[in-house]
Amino acid sequence: MTNLFKQLYTIWCAIVFVGLFLILFPFFLIIIPVQRWHKFSFYLNRIWATTALALVGIQTDIRGREKLSASEQYVYCANHFSLLDILSFGFAPSTVIYVGKVSLAKIPLFGYMFKKIHVTVDRASIKNRYHALQEALDKIGEDKSLVMFPEGGIYSKNLPKMVRFKDGAFRAAITKQISLVPVSLPDNWIILPDESLPLISRKKMRMIFHEPISTKGMTFDDIPQLKEKVYQIIQEEIDEFHTVAQ
Repeated sequence: MTNLFKQLYTIWCAIVFVGLFLILFPFFLIIIPVQRWHKFSFYLNRIWATTALALVGIQTDIRGREKLSASEQYVYCANHFSLLDILSFGFAPSTVIYVGKVSLAKIPLFGYMFKKIHVTVDRASIKNRYHALQEALDKIGEDKSLVMFPEGGIYSKNLPKMVRFKDGAFRAAITKQISLVPVSLPDNWIILPDESLPLISRKKMRMIFHEPISTKGMTFDDIPQLKEKVYQIIQEEIDEFHTVAQ
């Protein structure tokens, strides 16, 4: 894409993504006051993701979803290089709750929806991180799965290499004794870079759900080994995609 075309394409993408959210926002407002209705956010997220990507011509390649059960709860652990990662989980097999940085709550309208349905965390505050994890565990108890980005935010300066993982996602899965699902997102950082004024590239969005990892019988002593295992699964898949693409 030429730079001018990228600029025009980025404007079109912004119109589509924001416009669709504004259309869906009244439906979010309807479900927000009633806790048991929050599960319907899954359908709104799915509509937003599939429709927006189709309208801007971004194809999707979702792999491994057949390994997962819509009736089971999981903790999804994914690499986090782009804001597009959040939208990607509109393709999860069932309702998910996100744990996201508190700055997301400052985005007009979207932030209101996010903090009412999902979990925000101020990673600079140990107390807030603890309370956010407890809130996330409570929401898992409402028959929802949890999406956590174990890098703790978009921190890598050496893309597509991840930074080391934090403990929260693994503590959540072990506390609830539910399976972890590593998820690789190889391309989102190319499509929507984490920049102050990003230019969007039209590229296939690939998302790989790996085999669930059972935490039955695990304790917090198992976290270091579990973190390393999940890290290697996600990173090796990302590396393989980019090696093939070269």
